[in-house]
Amino acid sequence: MSMAAPNQVYHLVDGVLDEGLAFVARYVEDRIQRPVLIADHDGRLHYPEVTGGPADIDDLFVSLPSHLRGKDFYYQPEKNCLYYRVRYNDSSAYIIACYLPAEQISQALSVMIDSKLAIKCYFSKLHKNSDCLERELAEYLFSNSNASIRDIARLSDNRLEMDRSYFVTLVEAEGLSDWTNLQVIRSYFCEYFHQHKFKVVPVSWENSLTMIIPTCVNREQLDEAFDWPSMLKFKEFLEKQFNLKLSQGIGRVYPLADVRKSFYEARVALTLPRLLGKKNFVQKFPELGLYYPIFAQDPQDIIDFCRQSLGKIIEYDEKTDGELLLTLRKLLDSSFNMKSTADSLFIHVNTLYYRVNKIEELLGIDFNNMDSRVNLFIALKVWDTLTINGLV
Repeated sequence: MSMAAPNQVYHLVDGVLDEGLAFVARYVEDRIQRPVLIADHDGRLHYPEVTGGPADIDDLFVSLPSHLRGKDFYYQPEKNCLYYRVRYNDSSAYIIACYLPAEQISQALSVMIDSKLAIKCYFSKLHKNSDCLERELAEYLFSNSNASIRDIARLSDNRLEMDRSYFVTLVEAEGLSDWTNLQVIRSYFCEYFHQHKFKVVPVSWENSLTMIIPTCVNREQLDEAFDWPSMLKFKEFLEKQFNLKLSQGIGRVYPLADVRKSFYEARVALTLPRLLGKKNFVQKFPELGLYYPIFAQDPQDIIDFCRQSLGKIIEYDEKTDGELLLTLRKLLDSSFNMKSTADSLFIHVNTLYYRVNKIEELLGIDFNNMDSRVNLFIALKVWDTLTINGLV
């Protein structure tokens, strides 16, 4: 393969930094006489740009063949497409030559190699600040770091502003084993919000996707301002597209200085319904029913409420390495079906009766009293929600 002169390579770098990705894309197209696509690691097309009205979001993405994984290039004969990988930082971008005959692969690769540095510069510049911002936000939200949100906002290129209000939504995929799919879903969500005029700031963490979304309304007006039916349809589209189920928790609107509150509410709205047996749902924090006024309190007050109801059996388990809390959880979830509870705990039913008596003794209650059952059920679901989210 012939290589371009260094001056040509630097000319492409200057061009892409001054004029954008179209400059280097046109260079490749002119030399191979074939249309070119340029996509990021999620398959989101960056060239050609879509002009005019809102596009079908699926048209803004290209499917990257699985054979490309780990390779620098791959030719797909059934589509006559050549995929060339450009690595940058810890990610990749792709140049895709369409309708390319197999005998022109060598020539096309030579041209793509000439453009490699320019495309690498474009995507590195594009993602440098975003990657740093995301790391800082992840630490701030999930690890509850002592960082200043004002300092973090300075990294955002005005995507986060101290004088604006935001709400947080948290999305998790059920049974998702491939991190790559979550990143692609993230790109789809970001594109959806972008088309609806919301400059979302996404944060990926483990198997969840957090989105910080700006709004000009207060918490009472959010339902009026946001097109929820449209978003539900989009969620259904993603589930069908990727053959999975998504659950989503949504916090209330707060100034950026208090965005952690909205994040906390979104986590509660995602965690609690699952503990109550729900799957594949969208849950707004203010619509948690009787749990809403509980979780709307100061977190320490919530912990005190749980310990008042459950503290003695929690302390007993800690001292004896016991399983009274687990036993209570299984009992309440089975509506006090003793046989199924004993079976789920792999213990004899007589052992279960002993534990039930011990719980009644420690808490000073009678399980025949329905009020006692209801109060313990609520306290336990609240405690488990706090525990799962690392708040106790």
